[in-house]
Amino acid sequence: MATMSNYAPVEPIPGPHEWAPTATLPPEITLRLLADIDVIAQRMTRRIASELALPAQFRSIGYLRSVTVACRDALRTLVRLLRDGRGLRTGDLQRLGSMGAQQAEMGVPLEVLLAAYRLAARVVWRELIGESAGLDMLPRATVIAVTGQVLEYLDEISGAVGSAYLETRERLMRRRDLDRDRILQRLVAGDVSPELRRLAAASDLDLQPPYLVLACSIATDEEGALEAALRPLGVLTVGDQPGTWIALVPGRTGAARILDEAERAAAEAGTVRWGIGPVAAALEDVAEAARRAREALQVGARLEPAARVWDDAAVGVFATMATDPESMRRFVGHTLGAVLATPPSRSGPLLETLEALLATPSLNEAAAALGLHRHTVVYRIRRLAELGVDLEAPAAPHRFWLALQCLRLLPEGG
Repeated sequence: MATMSNYAPVEPIPGPHEWAPTATLPPEITLRLLADIDVIAQRMTRRIASELALPAQFRSIGYLRSVTVACRDALRTLVRLLRDGRGLRTGDLQRLGSMGAQQAEMGVPLEVLLAAYRLAARVVWRELIGESAGLDMLPRATVIAVTGQVLEYLDEISGAVGSAYLETRERLMRRRDLDRDRILQRLVAGDVSPELRRLAAASDLDLQPPYLVLACSIATDEEGALEAALRPLGVLTVGDQPGTWIALVPGRTGAARILDEAERAAAEAGTVRWGIGPVAAALEDVAEAARRAREALQVGARLEPAARVWDDAAVGVFATMATDPESMRRFVGHTLGAVLATPPSRSGPLLETLEALLATPSLNEAAAALGLHRHTVVYRIRRLAELGVDLEAPAAPHRFWLALQCLRLLPEGG
């Protein structure tokens, strides 16, 4: 960049490359600008307040004073750089960039912050360069050189502010998410104390029942995609037991839509499993609804492994049965004990045949479902009858079907 001979040259930056000295402003101009820093900073603040669509909470006198302070600091630094001819130092960038972190902590939208810096850039150029050039106080070469410095300075400051803003916002979001998770975990565990409600309000966590409560199992690498898909629907998700999440679905949103969105979010089809609990009409009901959704997921997966969704209304009775494994074991032993006493190589095919007979309306369809010849199924029916499994009695099919369900629910299959 051009350098006027009557201004003091600047020492080149040490390094492998040689840089040309940087143009500086005449002393009389920098002295005037330094004397007017407060006035210029206030003018910049007024323009930011009048020309930008600032949210209402950022129009207070206190906030606008903080904007003026930031403008004054940035202007004073720029004028001194143009006076001395040196570039920005690390300390300058860290100090000026910290404004981005402060704005993120205050919740200023990033687009508003960047718009303010674009507006400030126009004011800065007019105050520092425009008037002086218009009054022929600066040679053309110096105007071009100093303008380049101003633009470079503003780019560096904007970059530092934006970087600090994004880093701070990410940190705040992580902290907010952790706080929200802790609150929801306490809620799912049964804590509905006034303290929990205060913490929820402080974390911008709007707890508004009723909620349809779901339990979900999903591969670990798909949890983020699931949460991102459900959050726009107002669904609150929280990690529960290992491999399991609890989702609180607002009462206005149906389960079908949630399941569809989750299916689209999953990287692989069929990796998401759901237990549907009852609706929690009040926060006090959330813990019980979560327990029942969790049990629907766990019990349903044992009763119907091929399914993806199990409703507490359909399988809740089996969850209750599962709480008394000894009674189920005695019932299974009484109903299927003779079959189970045979070697596994024989009992397994017999139990598969019994299940197919109970699930289909005819012997031929049972054979087709098993992929066996009809004569093979007839032979197995005779063998089952010899072991006490007679399906001819009116209530027998129901009793044997229930015994098979209990067998699935028992640890290790019995």
